[in-house]
Amino acid sequence: MHDPTPRRWPDGRDLELPRSAGRATDGHAPAHRAYAAAWGCVGLGLAVAGLPRLSEVDLGPVGLLLALGAAGNLITVRLPGGVVYTMQGPVALAGVWLVGWPVGIPLNLLSALVLAATQRASVWRAVLYVGNATAGLALADAVFHAMVPGALPQSPTWQEAFALLVAGGAFGALTGVVVSVGRFLDSHDPVQLRPARWVALTGAAVVLYVPLSHLMVTALRAGPGGTLLATSVWLLASLAVKGLADTREANRRLEAALTSLREVAATDPLTGLYNRRRFDEAVAWECQRAERSGRPFSLLVADLRGLKRTNDSLGHHAGDLLLQSAAQALRRSVRATDLVFRIGGDEFALVLPNTGVEGAALVAQAVVDEVQRVRVRVEGQVLHPRLTVGAATYPDDGASPQQLMLAADLAMYRARQLGRAVGQASGPLALPPPG
Repeated sequence: MHDPTPRRWPDGRDLELPRSAGRATDGHAPAHRAYAAAWGCVGLGLAVAGLPRLSEVDLGPVGLLLALGAAGNLITVRLPGGVVYTMQGPVALAGVWLVGWPVGIPLNLLSALVLAATQRASVWRAVLYVGNATAGLALADAVFHAMVPGALPQSPTWQEAFALLVAGGAFGALTGVVVSVGRFLDSHDPVQLRPARWVALTGAAVVLYVPLSHLMVTALRAGPGGTLLATSVWLLASLAVKGLADTREANRRLEAALTSLREVAATDPLTGLYNRRRFDEAVAWECQRAERSGRPFSLLVADLRGLKRTNDSLGHHAGDLLLQSAAQALRRSVRATDLVFRIGGDEFALVLPNTGVEGAALVAQAVVDEVQRVRVRVEGQVLHPRLTVGAATYPDDGASPQQLMLAADLAMYRARQLGRAVGQASGPLALPPPG
């Protein structure tokens, strides 16, 4: 397991992290570099201690493990949260079960070089990787042999299989925590320090690495064809795991793209508000919800006065600024549960769930007041946007989207005729019908 560079957004785009003060040209915080150096020293100490043992082991399978380990770094499995597992892990653990943890020394050094060349890992990440992975393998070896004296048998008992899982879990826990702390020191993201994340990383390592590592050991001990069998088992399992992970990632990205497309299709590009299509859907849905729950909701229709005059005198750029400023003011003046739309050239609408006639009157006046406070400077002139608002409430003023829209429109037109800013179909701000 390693922490790749660069990091990515959930949709797969590279995330360029800003270099804050004190951050070196390699992109790492000083605390991360010190942390990586400390783990590099741990790896160096283990290498010095393990080299004498490495000279005593059977070198027959080591060449194959090195080759598969190097190739395994090219097969990556990206998990949620940005952590990447490589399929070098089961090869390294197979080496531990077969000849002991010192086989991880050359294996991890070679893997660090491959990662630096293929995954753009920095020197500090490579140093951290070597120390972390070597310590993890040494821990797995120690845990397994504390529970099972001697080598892993061809057909392990339940106790020996349990020891394999515990040892693999110790490897996953240590390496997962070390990587997470390193990422925290680099990003200050508190998510990296959550115990639930560490448990998930440990479980992923056990599931991905331990069963496959045991199958490789069994294949290597099978006789003359063991090398080919072990290679085939590792390659097929690795490609299957990667295929599953890539399919899941592709589905997630597809869903994100579809969500983005739905948002684009429902959004007015100039103001960022929902558009007329989304408005029609929202009003119909609110009518159905209100009918089921028996609770009212209100609809406000607002007209931005003087937009055509501004476009004619100062150009459409000035009119666009007025529309954008009014849209921002509308957002500020409503609750998070309220919906704001641009439904025409100079027309806006607001859907207010669980709001009766008195609440609609208050919101309508608040909207008008908020927009009146806006000042837009264009070519040395100060523009003052103004709204005329009409309000209608379900079920008092209509029981269908068409009836509510008509009632709100008529209230707005009547308010404009009388020189008022707000008109209601019924309620505190209701206007007298035309004589």
